[in-house]
Amino acid sequence: MDRKYFQICLLAIVFVGTIIVIIVCFEAKYGIREKVVESPFWQTSVVYQVYPRSFYDGQPDETGDITGITSKVDYLLELGVGAVWLSPVYTSPMKDFGYDVANFTEIDPIFGSMADFDDLVTTLHRKGLKLVMDFVPNHSSDQHEWFQRSVRCEDPYTDFYIWANSSGVDANGTQIPPNNWLSVFRGSAWEWNDERQQFYFHQFLPEQPDLNYRNHLVREEMKKVLTFWLKKGVDGFRIDAIKHLFEVEDLSQNEPVATHSGVQDPDDYDYLNHTYTVDQPETLTVVREWRQLLNQYPDRVMMVEVYNDDIDAVMKYYGNETVPLADFPFNFFLIDNLQSRGDLTGESLRYTIDLWLDNMPEGKWPNWVTGNHDNGRVASRLGRDLVDALNMLTLLLPGTPVTYYGEELGMENTFISWDETKDPEGCRWGPDLYQEHSRDPERTPMQWDNCTNAGFTTANSTWLPVNPNYKVLNVKAQTQAETSHLKIYKELAVLRRADTFSKGHIAFPVVTKEIFSFLRYLEGSEKYLLVINTSEEELEVNLHRHANLPLPSSAVVVLRSVTDTSEKTHPGSEVPLDKVPLVGGEGLLLNLQAED
Repeated sequence: MDRKYFQICLLAIVFVGTIIVIIVCFEAKYGIREKVVESPFWQTSVVYQVYPRSFYDGQPDETGDITGITSKVDYLLELGVGAVWLSPVYTSPMKDFGYDVANFTEIDPIFGSMADFDDLVTTLHRKGLKLVMDFVPNHSSDQHEWFQRSVRCEDPYTDFYIWANSSGVDANGTQIPPNNWLSVFRGSAWEWNDERQQFYFHQFLPEQPDLNYRNHLVREEMKKVLTFWLKKGVDGFRIDAIKHLFEVEDLSQNEPVATHSGVQDPDDYDYLNHTYTVDQPETLTVVREWRQLLNQYPDRVMMVEVYNDDIDAVMKYYGNETVPLADFPFNFFLIDNLQSRGDLTGESLRYTIDLWLDNMPEGKWPNWVTGNHDNGRVASRLGRDLVDALNMLTLLLPGTPVTYYGEELGMENTFISWDETKDPEGCRWGPDLYQEHSRDPERTPMQWDNCTNAGFTTANSTWLPVNPNYKVLNVKAQTQAETSHLKIYKELAVLRRADTFSKGHIAFPVVTKEIFSFLRYLEGSEKYLLVINTSEEELEVNLHRHANLPLPSSAVVVLRSVTDTSEKTHPGSEVPLDKVPLVGGEGLLLNLQAED
């Protein structure tokens, strides 16, 4: 009896085991078992913008370069960023500091060699970091071979650029442009070429002629450029000035005057409504072509630069689930809507964040940008006291934060005299108005230590002056300090990887003129509340009085701005939520404890 029972049990085990094997094999063959899908790197990473001229001079010759960036990869790794966005390093006459490209597949000697670039890619990848290239498709340099041959009407380059006949000759014998279109950098967007006896179109400098994307050969050449760099191992592209890619075909049409802009100067770009020269529907078709190209390579990102007050126009660059375009257009509304301290309130922050989240197409991914190479630094634009609070904001909101080099330190704009000015946008406005338009102040060298030239170079000088505050505001000092902007940034970069921030929901329990807050929560995970005092005054806030959802009686401090030195809010201390002390501009991150 016992033996028979044993045999039956043995047969049952063999039968069950066989069934399990069959099921596993069936699932493996037909893919029935649910697979764990990893998020793309651009959703889990902090994107860190490096302006190569100003990051670190490794050669040294007064100007930052690729070897300098490679030598600082460990700094980037320790900082907690996951992807490096590299501003242009292509061969260029540098009329617009690399955004005037003379060869799209070469490295300019000022930045090093292609071997240096390959070494940077290899080093970043070995450390687990990604590299995103700045792609400048709208125009080339007038020194590019394509333009030189187009001037001479050599096929197939004759129509690689946008050429138009003169409308006539004025009383001074000067050729009259075909229409009234203006350059972003001021004045007519048309430049006469004596050799070809026609005007060519340039939305930026005359040395930056616009490519003609109605010519399919241009589109194919630019796809070859993207493919070249993808094969080099780059992990994606930031697409420059995408909204300018197309213009209407009928070049006789004048753009209307922007009657409500308040601009009286007819040479100022904002004098006109640019109905014929930006955001044309054909642009999205080309972005779609680039999307399809990038999709041939695993885990590649496409980020596009779109400045536009019209949120609907910006959102079009996402595409949709059926026709995906960019992974995201840059969200510049935290820059555009917050130009000065007076613009910053709890309500304006809530409005600006909602503007993106409420209008973003379903299933798409947000991003947050507070500064870049075209806009003043956060500390100078909004206030030194807000540096930590705004880093907390961008790194802990749902989405991808984009950090401009030096913002982790709270670097500030540097005064640049007229004689020292390099930026063409500033130079074109002259000595009286250059300070309103120059972008040099936010492009000065990275401040590494308190040695000569902030440790940026061992050369005797730098391409732009170093900010005099480098002796106290630098990487070394903030690394050695007990608490600093840099240390807070590093903690945020680690914290944002927690499930609450990477997968969680968001709510806004308290928003007033002086106070902004958001709650990040996820079932089964810890809850965090960020509170920001947008005013310059010290406050004691009763969060329960203003809250639109239940909050616990107290919370534990996780992080606070360096400006707060109170024992009451020391990290690890418990703070009653009906008496939250905040210094001016402070960000306070709290862990909400479950009530007993």
